[in-house]
Amino acid sequence: TIKKSWRTFTDTATIKLPKAIYYYDGNGILKPVEHLGNFIKVGDKVEIRLGYNRQLFTEFTGYVARSPRINIPYELICEDEMWQLKRKETSVSIENATVQQIIQAVAPGYELDCIDEVYGDFSMKQTTAVKVFNELQEKAGIYTFFRDGRLVCGKIYSDEKVSKAQPVFEYGENIIDHNLQYIFPDEAKVKIYAKSINKSGQVTTYETGEEGGDIEHWTDRDGLTKEELKERTDNRFKNLKARGGYKGTITSFGWSRVEHGQVVQVQDKKYEERNTKNFVDEVEITMSATGGYRRIIDIGKTYRDGEFKTIT
Repeated sequence: TIKKSWRTFTDTATIKLPKAIYYYDGNGILKPVEHLGNFIKVGDKVEIRLGYNRQLFTEFTGYVARSPRINIPYELICEDEMWQLKRKETSVSIENATVQQIIQAVAPGYELDCIDEVYGDFSMKQTTAVKVFNELQEKAGIYTFFRDGRLVCGKIYSDEKVSKAQPVFEYGENIIDHNLQYIFPDEAKVKIYAKSINKSGQVTTYETGEEGGDIEHWTDRDGLTKEELKERTDNRFKNLKARGGYKGTITSFGWSRVEHGQVVQVQDKKYEERNTKNFVDEVEITMSATGGYRRIIDIGKTYRDGEFKTIT
């Protein structure tokens, strides 16, 4: 089972193996594995490749995050590259910092794909990169996660390197199961974090909306006053509230491959007015001898054509 999401810092994978495992020793003699922990250690690299008809795709890369659990079956708990950043102590102190400067200071050496925004004075001592990411998330709604080896910060829905393909999921066709609910406009929840930057680099911030719904970052560079920024943000909030759409999950096959941040189409031949395009918030991938290869897709906010580059 593999779980990937922008909501959590870490992608995870759980691998279950039978207790009856055998290996050939140096003399070619078949012996039982008495304890999996003798062969697989914390920190060992993990790659999971899945597919159909011998066409395999890398669905997860990471590390064994803890010693194999002595259950039946054995369980290997794995985490992606964020596991490394949880273990290393770091400190950062930057005046009038940008988000990118903060990330580079605590997680050097990674390919970074980050929003270009001024955050302000930032200081955390004797901490870890993940605790810094958590601070950015709680104080400014800026989410950080790994995607395809890149450290992505603040680009929930605007990562230019995410596939532009929009797989179609249709009732009675490739939707195996679902718990989708159509959310009418008056029921939609939205939270907006807005900021305006003037020519001197001074930042004015304002936030509005409701917890537990879609999150949007909006940056203006016209140097608006607090009142002007509030008016524009409140108008944006009203426009977003006027949109309905689906919430919930779809269970489909392992293919088409979908990642969070990508756009998918949900189609219903009976009620075509409910055909929508949505961003994906989370993907859970399962593979087993009995259940086959499945992808559970958590449907996120409604996508409107042309807005891809404006939503962070």
